[in-house]
Amino acid sequence: MLRKIYFWSAFTMIVWLCTNCGGPSVVRPLPEPGGEDTTGIDTSVVTDPDTMIVDTLPVVDRDSAFALSNRFGTINIFTEADLVKKTGVYYKANDFIGRPVTLDYSFIYATKDTMQRKPFVLMVHEGAFLFGTLDNEMGKATWLARKGYAAASINYRLGFNGGSEQNACGGNNREIVQAVYRAVQDTYAALHYFAGKADELNIDPAQMILAGSSAGAITISALLYMREADFEALLPGIVKTLGPLDPNPKGAPYRVRALLSYMGYGVFKSSYITAANAKPTVFFQRTGDNVLPYQKGTFLSCPFYLSSEGAKPVSDQLRRLKVAFELNYQPEQGHHLSYTEEYVTNRYAQFMKRLWAGNRHQIVNENFKTVEDIEIK
Repeated sequence: MLRKIYFWSAFTMIVWLCTNCGGPSVVRPLPEPGGEDTTGIDTSVVTDPDTMIVDTLPVVDRDSAFALSNRFGTINIFTEADLVKKTGVYYKANDFIGRPVTLDYSFIYATKDTMQRKPFVLMVHEGAFLFGTLDNEMGKATWLARKGYAAASINYRLGFNGGSEQNACGGNNREIVQAVYRAVQDTYAALHYFAGKADELNIDPAQMILAGSSAGAITISALLYMREADFEALLPGIVKTLGPLDPNPKGAPYRVRALLSYMGYGVFKSSYITAANAKPTVFFQRTGDNVLPYQKGTFLSCPFYLSSEGAKPVSDQLRRLKVAFELNYQPEQGHHLSYTEEYVTNRYAQFMKRLWAGNRHQIVNENFKTVEDIEIK
């Protein structure tokens, strides 16, 4: 299988790796330190990743260096005392009733880390598009920063007519489609913002990872798999009403490597996921999720909302497309999971290490036990 290297020749790439890793000229992936090797990711089994529409930056191949590093896996190479946070504003827009909203972020990284161009995780919080803050994701962001990643959690526009924290089902399909659309717009704006500050923040815009919980998982999935035409099919005139889905299409370029979801998953149609846009994905969901259906149901499990599909049909779609994934499910009722944040981020980190090592697996874990591990051939 051939992979394109846009800015360096293959010979230059090997020299670069030898210079920075101190290893032999033939680079082979190492096993994941400190944990069970059950996670494998394939980055090009379906199509050349550069052709995916969502990505605006060609590949600069640093995967082998990340795979060989003792960073980014299950080992916490930094203490919490080594970490520092930066806060700021990444976007300004109008909310669902036209009020101007200033959207902020919290960025966390290890201040003593001298590594340049670190992989970056952008985190989108839960809350049914009605409540919640970036603080909901900072626990997981902290664990990732201890592993050597840079991470940021964002606030995005919340609220829709008829909906409240006490009654998410009080709106209608027009309102919930617009709520998702606004959240996607904000996440696009955040991607461009952090890509534009890559030098200042010492992150690699070609190694951006989207992570989302519950409504955040819906948001990042819609960003990856829905286009303006898809939203128009659900709600004609939405682009004219709310503006372009990507509010800054000529903004700083980036490349999304993977999707990391937690506390449920949702997409309006699994058929949005195709060979041209499918991304390696981690899922965490209960089979009896009463908010986001694990199989198929309605959006937010509200009886009068649009249909929605969960982790099971979407992982089945990735299976058919021969794209790597890890499905973590609990055969229990309820929306909230019982995994610790440390465990979740260890699974995320193993997933990314296998991605960078070029492994090709589809993993299913029931609670904490691997029940299926299929190598993609």
